[in-house]
Amino acid sequence: QAPGIKGLMPVYLTPPDRSPVRALNSKFAFGALADSYYEYLLKQWIQSPGEARFKTMWLSVLSELPGLVKPRPAPSQGAAPKYKLVEVAPGGETIWKMDHLSCYAPGMIALGLSELPKEDLAESGRNATWWSVAQGLTESCVELWTSTKTGLAPEFVMLKSSAPFESREVPRQGRHSFLRPETAESLFYLFRATGDEKYRRWGEKLFQAILDHAKVPTGFCSVEDVNQVPTEKVDELQSFVLA
Repeated sequence: QAPGIKGLMPVYLTPPDRSPVRALNSKFAFGALADSYYEYLLKQWIQSPGEARFKTMWLSVLSELPGLVKPRPAPSQGAAPKYKLVEVAPGGETIWKMDHLSCYAPGMIALGLSELPKEDLAESGRNATWWSVAQGLTESCVELWTSTKTGLAPEFVMLKSSAPFESREVPRQGRHSFLRPETAESLFYLFRATGDEKYRRWGEKLFQAILDHAKVPTGFCSVEDVNQVPTEKVDELQSFVLA
């Protein structure tokens, strides 16, 4: 709060030994370097409803989120578009990159829709618009997995800059997989919210890909390249895989 920014934050702030805190000239993103801040604004309010400032700050974030979503969100009358989360450079230029880390966002939005007071949801058509974004982002996140040769999601993909903003390529530095849990998390929330079996079927595909390409006798390991079969396995098990 010290920099006076109420909504989306640049990913870098001044070091802890600098006072007062200032925002640094850095990109805006919803994935790596920023995700936990947004997620825990909502969860802090749910845990302590008396701390209403956290809800207010989270609502400010969601009001500005459309600036990072392609295509621009709108209430959906039919199937939601396959929304993508991009990044924005300090100068305002779009960075056509989507992190798997940003795939917690649909689940976070679904949680918010289930917990926020009705009067907050009624404002500016938040309920319809946000629900469409949660559904469309979830489908895009699942495609991060199912579009590769192993069925495992890469760390990030580059996107085409014109509609429908499909994946363009997986750069070499993004081809690895730590078996991150964000898509599975959102599938869990979306299934609980809707009862739609497709979210469980998609989850089964993710799990089967992990069994087929990342399982070793002692656990589940990261892989070097999600488009290489058989996979080159890394001698590590991230703790979030068990979560």
